[in-house]
Amino acid sequence: MTPTEIQRGLQVTNRKLEAKTEELPKLVEAAAQAKRDFQVAKAQKVLEYKLDGMSVTLILDLAKGDKAVADLEFKWAVAEGVSRACGERIKDLRESIGSYRSLLSYKKTEMEMTPTDGLP
Repeated sequence: MTPTEIQRGLQVTNRKLEAKTEELPKLVEAAAQAKRDFQVAKAQKVLEYKLDGMSVTLILDLAKGDKAVADLEFKWAVAEGVSRACGERIKDLRESIGSYRSLLSYKKTEMEMTPTDGLP
C-alpha cells in the first residue's frame, strides 16, 4: 500500500467510526426502552396472576411464558445484542485505525531510510 492509499483507508475508517459512534446511543436507548417494556409487561402479568389467586411459586414462570411478555423479552434481547455488536464494531474500527497509523508510520520510516541516489 502506498501512503496515499493508507491515508484514504484511514479517512474511510474514521468516517465509519464516527457513524457508529453516533449510532450507539440510539441503540442503547432502544435496548433500555425494550427492557422497560418487558419489565412492565411482566409486572402486569404477575399482578394479574396474583389477583387471580395463582400459586406464588408458578407466577414468575407463567408471566415470563406469556406470549406477549416473551415477545417483549425477545425484543429486549435482540436490541441488547445489536447495541453490543455496535460497541464491538467501534472497538474494531479503533483497532483498524491504529493499524493504519502504524502502517503509515512504517512507510514514513521506510521512505526516510531509502537512499535517493540523486533522484529528484
